[in-house]
Amino acid sequence: MKLLQRFTAIAVFCFIFFSLSSQAAFAQDFSSLDSDLQLLEDLILDTIANTQEQQILLQDLKMSLDESGILISNYEIIITEQENLLRDLQLRLNEMSEIYQMQSTLSARSDQRLKLWRNFTLIGIPVTAVISGVIVWAVMR
Repeated sequence: MKLLQRFTAIAVFCFIFFSLSSQAAFAQDFSSLDSDLQLLEDLILDTIANTQEQQILLQDLKMSLDESGILISNYEIIITEQENLLRDLQLRLNEMSEIYQMQSTLSARSDQRLKLWRNFTLIGIPVTAVISGVIVWAVMR
């Protein structure tokens, strides 16, 4: 931006120098010279105004990029937290799966014991009653 201002200043100096040094400048009336200088001044003012507008636009762009960087940073943090939560959930699901397998194994053992006791009770009570009856009958005789 300073380079553009320097270039403009050099161009203005060269224009004025060549305008004043040529013989055509002497023949030219002062109103024409005044008009040319006014045009040159307007050009310089427009260049300065454009440079300032570009600086404002660059500052706005920088702010926008900074805000985008902050948003990206926040999203990265959120994604990392979600990944951690998913890992924790996976661990808990694995633990629940192991617990379910142990409960299934215990339930299967309990069912086997229940069947054993049921069979023993169904067979043992009548056999005990018969044996007791035989003993009582043998003692009574």
